Amino acid sequence: MPRQVDHDERREQLSAAVWQVVSERGLDGLTLRAVGDAAGCTTGRVAHYFRDKNALLIHARDVMHRRMAARIDALGDFDSPRELLRAVLREGVPLDEERRLNSTIWAYFLMAGRTDPVLLAEHVVRHESWIRRLTGLLRDAYAVPPEDLELRARNLVALLEGLALCGVATPDLYPPDLLVRAVDNHLDLLLGAKE
Repeated sequence: MPRQVDHDERREQLSAAVWQVVSERGLDGLTLRAVGDAAGCTTGRVAHYFRDKNALLIHARDVMHRRMAARIDALGDFDSPRELLRAVLREGVPLDEERRLNSTIWAYFLMAGRTDPVLLAEHVVRHESWIRRLTGLLRDAYAVPPEDLELRARNLVALLEGLALCGVATPDLYPPDLLVRAVDNHLDLLLGAKE
């Protein structure tokens, strides 16, 4: 009797291999063969699940988004909406190896989207989801939400994305402690200094 194949598990293994390849070789090194080598399987097996490099990247981005959402959902209870917002913001910058890899995948995906309409459309969907999440958290952190709440949320996202890029590209200039201080400083500017 032939062995049952768990396609979801195999797809997740290949996705982990995509993350590994991008982390080690960058987007230029992301090929079906490189992913097969990292996953310990043939290029044909990779091609069975993902037709090309963009399909690999879209899947890795989707997994990154789901893992980040799961980490945020598991953060637990906080004393205030401000503290919850602060914890969520910290998930968007490279403070440890997992978040550094998330930021790396995100950065490559964003750059690839500049010239690929399919990747750009996927980025826009995820980006707007992040804006909505942060807008809601920011609204909760204000006693009286300002009229320009969405603009403030978009400014906050731009800050996080800039910090993520700097933290990935130049980690010695933007170490985790500086990233945390920058997030905290911006929260103080948005919400007022914490008493």
